[in-house]
Amino acid sequence: MKINDAVQAVANKGFTERQARFLVLVMRHSGVCVMRQYAAFAGIVFGQKTRRFFDKLVTGGYASTYDCSHNRARIFHVRHRALYEAIGEPDSRLRRPPAVPRALERLMVLDAILEAPQIVWLATPEEKAVHLTALTAISPADLPHVALATAGEGAVRQLRLFPDRLPVGIHPEGRVVLVYLVSDPLHEDLREFLQRHAAMLSRLSAWTLRIVLPPHLGTSADHWRQVAWTQLATPLMEPVLGELRWYFERLREVRSGRTSDL
Repeated sequence: MKINDAVQAVANKGFTERQARFLVLVMRHSGVCVMRQYAAFAGIVFGQKTRRFFDKLVTGGYASTYDCSHNRARIFHVRHRALYEAIGEPDSRLRRPPAVPRALERLMVLDAILEAPQIVWLATPEEKAVHLTALTAISPADLPHVALATAGEGAVRQLRLFPDRLPVGIHPEGRVVLVYLVSDPLHEDLREFLQRHAAMLSRLSAWTLRIVLPPHLGTSADHWRQVAWTQLATPLMEPVLGELRWYFERLREVRSGRTSDL
């Protein structure tokens, strides 16, 4: 479904075009939002208009709320099936209520999107694949993916495209923008993310990696830029990668209590 068609379908539920456009953005990329994000999106001062909009979402059953005690912010989860049906995604995973830590991560991703309103943000694996293979020299085989094996007799190998479920942006100048949300202080998730995207990035004439850094990790943006640069300039090769994967998997098992050996 085209974005403008989705916006009109949501507006038909009784929202202004600006409100509908914000809701479409939320439902496609995060599922959750806070009031300040709508004010930033609309370019208005936080006030009565914003409060009336969110009151309407809650009283109409379009969104539910829960408080985040960490910073006393109220998180709104847009979950109404009719709204997701209006954008062609009635079974979206974002309709499921996330735990507070996951909701905070999604809010950070939405903030990253709102900081670049000139960029067209792609959400689903299907539209990412269609746009990137149509607009660039990327072949389907170069798209980031993970292999999945089906169970049972005669199992076959399937590919899941764009498994990170993070937005991909297309800048008006044609540059592709990747968003990466830092969740692993040991850097391994970032390295794996870049490995999955390496073939695609090598085909692009220009691209940008936007690193979303949660403040609780306590490291600087320069530190993560250096990690990314090191991985791209001098990527690890097998068998070193295999040994590192084995080590960190064992480390996770120890931390989770599944084993006492390392």
